[in-house]
Amino acid sequence: MARDGLSRVAAGAVRLESARRGLSQQQLAIELGLSRTAVSARFRERVPWSLDEIGRLAQLFGCRVIELVSEAPDRNGRIPW
Repeated sequence: MARDGLSRVAAGAVRLESARRGLSQQQLAIELGLSRTAVSARFRERVPWSLDEIGRLAQLFGCRVIELVSEAPDRNGRIPW
């Protein structure tokens, strides 16, 4: 199971951006050439997204990769992980 901070941040960002754009796990699976089960495992943080997958997702979402792998700083300007 993926547990490090960066994996959690990426998984959360992908879930958020998918929801914002109304994209289902099945639609992401088709775009990435993965099974829906594989996408589900990544959504649930059981398997981390690969860098290549993050790059393809950024293109699909129309955002920069950094937006999928960075977390907003807390009130003191620190990154939580």
